[in-house]
Amino acid sequence: MGYFKNIKFFNYRNFSNLNFDFKTGCNILVGKNGSGKTNILEGISLFEKGRGFRKDKINNLINFNNQKTAFNVKSTFTNKEKIDLKINVFNTEKNLKKITVNDSAERQSLKYFESIFSIIYFLPEMERMFVSPPSFRRNFLDRLIFSCSKDYNSIINYYKKAINERHLLLKNQSCDEVWLNKVENNIVSNCIDIYQKRILHIQNINNYLKKININKNFANNYILKLKDDFLDSYSKIYEDKDQYLYQLKKNRNNDLFHSGCSIGPHRSDICCISQNNNFNSNQLSTGQQKTLVILIIISQCIFLIKDLKLDPVILLDEICSHLDDNNRELLLYLTNELNVQTFMTGTDKSFFSFLSTNAHYCNIT
Repeated sequence: MGYFKNIKFFNYRNFSNLNFDFKTGCNILVGKNGSGKTNILEGISLFEKGRGFRKDKINNLINFNNQKTAFNVKSTFTNKEKIDLKINVFNTEKNLKKITVNDSAERQSLKYFESIFSIIYFLPEMERMFVSPPSFRRNFLDRLIFSCSKDYNSIINYYKKAINERHLLLKNQSCDEVWLNKVENNIVSNCIDIYQKRILHIQNINNYLKKININKNFANNYILKLKDDFLDSYSKIYEDKDQYLYQLKKNRNNDLFHSGCSIGPHRSDICCISQNNNFNSNQLSTGQQKTLVILIIISQCIFLIKDLKLDPVILLDEICSHLDDNNRELLLYLTNELNVQTFMTGTDKSFFSFLSTNAHYCNIT
């Protein structure tokens, strides 16, 4: 089991110099609003690629009382062996950070840590997941894929870059046709990869969603679906590169007029449908939507453990709102049945009274 044994902040967010020790199981961070509970979870998420789950600029992570000095975050991560981790600011202007593993920044060391470390998180805005814009759900699914495939973000970024490059070329009436064809080939290659990874991951999540619903006796048996007009119109178009290229060329004038690209995974949506009555999740209450998100998180967690032999770290920010018996039962299942380190935040210790007495409480003042 991989877990964070401690974390140390220097000049980070609202912490000038602060240390916390954690336990292997459930860790509860309790404190008033603005005390820094979410900042601690964000600090843990920074040990993955990117800018943490808030995707904030590096400059905003530096303590506002001491902007002249950079910040750093240190931690000891244990997975059969002790691993010393450290985050330093690398370039504030380009929002770059530097992670070292046992004082090494070598690619081999970073790749090793990536292979044993994965994060799944819940943020309060996810409570309305299925009434949010489609981009919110796409990002949620992509985040789940990234937690088990660390090169996935690069594929997404290459795809977005190619889409933007194509748009610039279309605006140039004297653009090089050969170069435009090459860019569209890059779009299709990345696009096919994204479609296939999304479809496969949805299948993996649904596999465990069904088992959880049966085992935990929930009334509605929900499954995820990828909604995409392009895929619906051309069955398995992602397997036909030539047809995909033909459609891109056919849509050039329309895409130039609308300043975008009318087909592709950037226009997909993810919906959740009840198999019992074909009921769409966008009609559910906030509490019911939260239940679905927690179910998906648990399914993702089981998939990582059973299929990839990877123990994720779970970050649940302000998880106690809209908690009904179903949600409490799911959180108990997550903390008691799955052997993973979990972090939860809340403003009052009494919110977590339903959890095991083995939970470790950290008071944030």
